[in-house]
Amino acid sequence: MALHIPQLTARYSFDWDSANYARGMAEFNVVKHQPHPPGYPLWVLSARALAPFGGGAMRAQIVLALLLTMVALAVFFSLARQTVGNDAALASTILLAFSPAVSLYGAEPGTLIVDLLSSCVAGYLIFLDAGVRRWRIVACMATLGVLAGFRESGVILLVPLIVAASVVHWRLARREVVAGVLVGLAMFLAWYVPVAQATGGWRVLQRLSAEQLRASAQVTSVFYGATGDRHLKMIAENGIYIVMNLAAWLVAFGLRKSMRGGWRYAVWLIPNLVMLFGIHGARAGYWLLSFPPLLLILASGGALRLRRILAGVVVSLAISYFPYGRLLSADRWTPYYLAYRSTSRLALDLEASQRRLDKTLHDLQASGEREPYVCARNLHEAPNIRTLTYDFPYVRWTTPEDAPAFASIWLFDQHGPDAETRERYTTWERITGDDLISIWRSTP
Repeated sequence: MALHIPQLTARYSFDWDSANYARGMAEFNVVKHQPHPPGYPLWVLSARALAPFGGGAMRAQIVLALLLTMVALAVFFSLARQTVGNDAALASTILLAFSPAVSLYGAEPGTLIVDLLSSCVAGYLIFLDAGVRRWRIVACMATLGVLAGFRESGVILLVPLIVAASVVHWRLARREVVAGVLVGLAMFLAWYVPVAQATGGWRVLQRLSAEQLRASAQVTSVFYGATGDRHLKMIAENGIYIVMNLAAWLVAFGLRKSMRGGWRYAVWLIPNLVMLFGIHGARAGYWLLSFPPLLLILASGGALRLRRILAGVVVSLAISYFPYGRLLSADRWTPYYLAYRSTSRLALDLEASQRRLDKTLHDLQASGEREPYVCARNLHEAPNIRTLTYDFPYVRWTTPEDAPAFASIWLFDQHGPDAETRERYTTWERITGDDLISIWRSTP
């Protein structure tokens, strides 16, 4: 919590999605991608409720993410106590809390942290003892129905595990399983039906959701039309994301082999792994669904050593706060950025960068620079055309395709205009910049 205090002061979007959620808080409209399909209605509604206390749309979302992270860690601790024992449960929870992805998405204005909570609840469901306190089966299924309203895709990937849990508990708790399925379905329909009606019907919502998935997968998966090289790149990126988080756990636990319930872990892991390596796995946050089973597998069996646990925490902190930005000036900067975009360091640096950008934009306007300004930075993380039009609405923004013919202001990444863009104007003058962005003036 102490490490996340600086992120609680954020005023600007972290990425494309966070701007969509913020727009949805003002006007919920899935058709207009406010937010994007399938709508995330309970996230938007909860953030809207917190906004008066959180100090704006972004801070409200960060507070919500922190609250859900605390609940997820509590559920994970209870789950781990059932599977690996008290000491290993405490060590695993500490390591999970400090892992780079949880540190980032646990205090980031976006829904990915919900996947961690959904995964923990589903894992708790399949490992609980149905012979005692059977009401927990109903509570878990009801919670998953609600969590789908915060982030639907994660719960969908957990459906095989939920079905497996229902089969496991059927003999001892048949009534509770039936009740749990019915209550969970009722919770799901309670938010899904209003969203579908507001969108134009469930067929329209399903079509929009399918189009959203297709649009994402088309640039990453050969099964949706992407090139083989691009698919291999996605696999390599996932390798970077998992190594960054797995490194600390391997330091703490090593490679363990003794565990029970192996098939449960397989059902838990396989659907998300198929999604990540076969369809779409463009961000470290998509791994949050798989972190609980991976960490429990590593924590199973063997004696714990305090020094190794502390060393694992140190490794996580080093990965999370390493100054990756200094490496982005290199020609081959993409691997560094992939690591950078997956850590809390980016969230802090990005907020500072956008505060400087705000001052620069006001100075440019005061000097009489003509608008619109052109956004040529095309990364998912801010600033991009979607976040700029939300965070800096006092400026008229456009894209390179509609750039004006007169002298104009352009926003690029840290490298500035590429060779093709440079040919469009006679001269280019760099005004300012940092490790993430650069501002240029073009002259015909």
